[in-house]
Amino acid sequence: MANKSRHILYTWLVVFLGWLVLFFAFRVLNLDLGKEYLVMVALGVLAEWFAVYLPQCQLSGGFSVVFASYLIFGTAPTIWISALAVLFSQGIINRGNPLRTAFFNSSQYVLSLFIANYLFRITGGQALSSIGLVISNLLPMLVFLVSFFVINHLLVNLYLLPGRKHDSQPYRFDTLYWDGFTYLFSIPFGVLMYIFYRPVGITGPFLLFLPVLAVQFVLRLYVKTALFNKELLAFYQIAQKAGGNFSSEQIMDLLFKETRRVVSYHTGVIYLWSNDYQCFKAAMVVGPYRNQLFGSSLEKGEGFIVSAIENRQVEIVYDSKFDPRLKEERGLTQVHRSLLVIPLFVETEVLGALVLGEKKPLAFDQRHQRFLSVICSQTAIFLANKIQVKRIQESANLDIITGIFNQRFFFEQVEIDFNRAKEKGRNLSLVLLDIDHFERINEYFGYRAGNQILVQLAGLLKEEVIRDGMVARFGGEEFIISLPGFNGESSREFADFLRKKISARQFHVDDSLVQLKVSLGVAVYPDHARDVSDLVKKAGQALVRAKEAGKDRVMVAF
Repeated sequence: MANKSRHILYTWLVVFLGWLVLFFAFRVLNLDLGKEYLVMVALGVLAEWFAVYLPQCQLSGGFSVVFASYLIFGTAPTIWISALAVLFSQGIINRGNPLRTAFFNSSQYVLSLFIANYLFRITGGQALSSIGLVISNLLPMLVFLVSFFVINHLLVNLYLLPGRKHDSQPYRFDTLYWDGFTYLFSIPFGVLMYIFYRPVGITGPFLLFLPVLAVQFVLRLYVKTALFNKELLAFYQIAQKAGGNFSSEQIMDLLFKETRRVVSYHTGVIYLWSNDYQCFKAAMVVGPYRNQLFGSSLEKGEGFIVSAIENRQVEIVYDSKFDPRLKEERGLTQVHRSLLVIPLFVETEVLGALVLGEKKPLAFDQRHQRFLSVICSQTAIFLANKIQVKRIQESANLDIITGIFNQRFFFEQVEIDFNRAKEKGRNLSLVLLDIDHFERINEYFGYRAGNQILVQLAGLLKEEVIRDGMVARFGGEEFIISLPGFNGESSREFADFLRKKISARQFHVDDSLVQLKVSLGVAVYPDHARDVSDLVKKAGQALVRAKEAGKDRVMVAF
């Protein structure tokens, strides 16, 4: 909130200072040249309207108009010409930016001109409108051009900082490179406009502005080609790297990095289907809202994003404020005006989706959709392979009947938890759980019914334990639970909570309902044992005492 307040303060401070300069500059305008000023304003508007738009950046030949105005009319008229040109062009065709952005851009142009002109003066520069092109003005003019470029970029980057801090370094250098390129071709045209103005008047700048638009059109084609090359590079990088030994997390991280080569976004989320939770979970998040969104879930049939996933349909939201599909939506749509949802699927298997959000409206278009559809299709293949391998590996660690961890894998993990607890001086609790009178269920309903009971109980235990520890089938009707960080009292309370939870649950056996009672034994490191095997032994002894004491209870080792 403090950062947002500082950003707002900075924005309106620049606007205030810019209009303060405009106010004082107005007093020295030569209104007899008003029509010529308006022609230059019109040329500036045209340059902005035909600008080449890149993520967080736009390229235009507008500086040729600014520079020509500075050479022809001097500082005060140029300040007004540039401010009005930017305000009119970006205020009417704002490309999704709020109106305050148009005011900010016009004001930062004014301040950049004002400061650059001051540096021009103190380095010995004299107004060309009175003395013409002279060698003595060469160094001061170079100071003017460099300082204008630097100050302009400094002010703009401070304005874009909240969103741009997540951009990569190459991405920022690309912006400087392209903008510097437009300045280089604009400066000669500005000088030629000045030269032709002297003999033929305002007609000279107007005629010379037509080649500026032509160059701008060629630049648009060149930029599109460069962006296409970046898309090809993104495809190549994912195909080369993701096809190797990358994990699922590394593949998702690579997808975000390669996407940012072409698409600017504020927040990115990859939702993947979770068999454990039976919902789409946010498996990776990039951007300022990472902590709030990571691990969040979307249920089946819930909302706009899930609908896009289930229909395998790419969706673009141009402005969430006016999109009727998002009236009841929560989450990303509350903080982002633009959304792009790209489902991730392979043949018949739906994996999830890549979701990109941007603060301003109209941030995504059909080109972004086409690029991301292809790159996500490619990524989905690699992700599906990694997920399948992971499932195969995990299946070796699961009990064949209940689907929870088997004893072998459980003790591998408990050894890790035990060593960690020993190293950091923390507790580790083990809980052994046994179903009371389970043999009666098998005798009455049959062994198939007994397996149904085990599956349902395993699901209940997993649901309750997963946040605090791990559960596995120990053998027969026994289950074992590890609780890192739990002491004797907290583990006893948790075990008793499980006992009551199970007792209150009705378990389905075909068309019948069965209630269970369980006994539990608890042992804690380092209170009751010094190694894992001894800890299991002590938990087993506590379980035996619970059985001998009448069952349906919790006993703690001593």
